[in-house]
Amino acid sequence: MKRGFRGLVTVAVVLAGSGCAADALPARPAGARVAPSERACPHGTFRWGKVVRRQVLAGVSDARRFDVRQGPTVHATFEAVPVRSLHAGVTPAEGTLDQRAAVAALERKTGVELADVGEDFSLGADRVQEVSFEKSAGVLFYAVAVTTFEASFAYYCAPADGTPTRGTVATWSPVTYGDLVKCGIDEKLEPASIEAERLVCR
Repeated sequence: MKRGFRGLVTVAVVLAGSGCAADALPARPAGARVAPSERACPHGTFRWGKVVRRQVLAGVSDARRFDVRQGPTVHATFEAVPVRSLHAGVTPAEGTLDQRAAVAALERKTGVELADVGEDFSLGADRVQEVSFEKSAGVLFYAVAVTTFEASFAYYCAPADGTPTRGTVATWSPVTYGDLVKCGIDEKLEPASIEAERLVCR
């Protein structure tokens, strides 16, 4: 898992877990889901429209105030609560197009492992973050973000195919990002952390 921490130069971060939001997804090379011979149109071609990649807020903890002076190390645990649900799928779902083949093709297009059709996003071990610090003052919160992908496509069974299957793939990367942030920090934040700050900081 990749986690980014910003806005707390005085905090020593202790990673509490290595699980990701999609722990159930096995490691595999991109596009390994469907063999060409198993597809209804084994030699078809995907043409992609616009691929939209967005970092969105998946969960956020309560904000907590700390006033730690120089002295003993303080340990704290933050637990994020889900704020968004995601479902990986291909629309429209009609026709003979293998939806998993569409996701696999988008993996090849982006070079990113993506959640398979039918997967629902949920926070895993990444919802909990433990930190320790010796000196800090302010209100802190922990945010978890996930990167979503949405892409329109046309699928041609042959170069001269005049009636391609058209649709949109919506999915996400199983790699999540964690951000431990101080409310009101004068620093550029990731979009998901900005959204989280608006939710929990007064």
